[in-house]
Amino acid sequence: MLELLRVKAFAIIDELEVHFASGFNVLTGETGAGKSILVDALNLILGGRAQADSVRTGAEEAEVQALFRPRDPAECDARLAALGLPAAGGELVVRRTVQREGRSRAFVNGALATAAQLQQATRGLLDISGQHEHVGLLDAALHLDLLDAHSGCGPLRDQYAAAFAALSEAERARAQLDSDESQRAQRADWLEFQLDELVKAAPQPGEDEQLLQERRVLAAAEKLRAGAEETETLLADAGAARAAKKLEEMAAIDPALAPLAQTVRGAAAELDEAVRELSRYGSRSEGDPQRLEELDERIEVLRKISRKHGGTLALALARREEMSRELAMLANHDEELKRRADEVQRLAAAALALAEKLSARRRAAASGFSKAVAAELAALGMKSELDVRFTPASDGAISGLGPRGLETAELLLSPNPGEELRPLARIASGGELSRVLLAVKRVLAESDPVDAYLFDEVDAGIGGATADAVGRALAAVARRRQVICITHLPQIAVFAGKHLTVEKEVSRGRTHSRVAPVEGDARIHELARLLSGKTTEVALTHAREMLAAAQEPKRSRKAV
Repeated sequence: MLELLRVKAFAIIDELEVHFASGFNVLTGETGAGKSILVDALNLILGGRAQADSVRTGAEEAEVQALFRPRDPAECDARLAALGLPAAGGELVVRRTVQREGRSRAFVNGALATAAQLQQATRGLLDISGQHEHVGLLDAALHLDLLDAHSGCGPLRDQYAAAFAALSEAERARAQLDSDESQRAQRADWLEFQLDELVKAAPQPGEDEQLLQERRVLAAAEKLRAGAEETETLLADAGAARAAKKLEEMAAIDPALAPLAQTVRGAAAELDEAVRELSRYGSRSEGDPQRLEELDERIEVLRKISRKHGGTLALALARREEMSRELAMLANHDEELKRRADEVQRLAAAALALAEKLSARRRAAASGFSKAVAAELAALGMKSELDVRFTPASDGAISGLGPRGLETAELLLSPNPGEELRPLARIASGGELSRVLLAVKRVLAESDPVDAYLFDEVDAGIGGATADAVGRALAAVARRRQVICITHLPQIAVFAGKHLTVEKEVSRGRTHSRVAPVEGDARIHELARLLSGKTTEVALTHAREMLAAAQEPKRSRKAV
């Protein structure tokens, strides 16, 4: 649900904070008081386009913040993690700023986000009806989702999605293998050329490091020989043997010195061996210009190979194996292509079986869905006909199978008897569209993944009994989802659990808009104003009666 909205320096709003409740929230107020500005602010939160003229006169930056508490915190956190955005344990805080020059920034749980990330992060949190930019119902690509939700196809659709993903990967591999023959020949020639260089060079794992170490030793041959001779002289002059002999003489007098004499004698023997080894090392440590030249040439060959094939010798060797495998695959092209084609055919048959089951469920559910929505529309004062048009899948299709099955679906509506069925996007009236959305939400009350709905213009062109029906329908939807409704009709406002008023005032020559909850007598006076434009006794009495009648079902449900 949407719990909190903060707006600062946005249009005529200086600064305000609106707290929403679960269930049914209604906003009322005079025309021009700023109700539509709140909708614009929420559009920004959902990733809508920022407008520089939305910044309040005299301010450099407008700011909008919203706090959502998703119905499924785990799913929301997983979606944020997939987008590379921080999760907040079931909370989602969105902040959007708009600067006077038109630049805007978005933050999700404190992290800077792109517009695309923001739209994905807030998807399913709030559906706005009345502003066409953010009405999910206008996106025909989502209509199949609505039908699937109604028919309970979720598990079957997940199975199909996995099967189609496997099919897509197999088809990609097959298509890559079945590329143009001349391209394959060119690729094979190129691979052979690259491999020829690597095969002739015959590099070995770790060879470059071994050669570099050998070169370091050869380059320092004279320094190492001189060091060996100097160390040999120092050790020979140490007199360890004489010290051992002296200790042995002393041990003959005091046996307690025998272990020490033995230790020194052992050390003297080891030093003698070290002197002999240094002598041998010094005789071998001679410069070898020819070998040094050979090392430099080989090291340069290995460096050239490394630079060309990944940057290191290890990567070059790995690349050699990859190219060898690819060349072998190209050499066995026909056999491999047949294997790939058979794999595609097998996976396509498995996906088709699931798609046919999915299609049958959808087509069986379409009639019931259309009738249920039409019945809800009739209760809302629209004698409309609704139909579902199926179209064979085309975008991204493989063997007639699309990412979501054999078909796509689009809802068509005839708003009035005798009119042709048309796509919802071609319905001009925001009020009609809002009522269609309300009807769809009533039918999908249990399965719709959207957390909250905002209805604007749902009361356009209606009144009397129809307005009462719309109010009752909104209240019914609000038992399962949060509903926020902007209205001018008291017949709708009386059903709300929380009533907010939007007022405009002029102070010190500046226009300000503010939002405040109304309860008790204050709510009665607001309802009376909606009824007659002024708070007469007749209007107040009528307002009390309407509110009591609307709230009676709630009290009855609580009592039960």
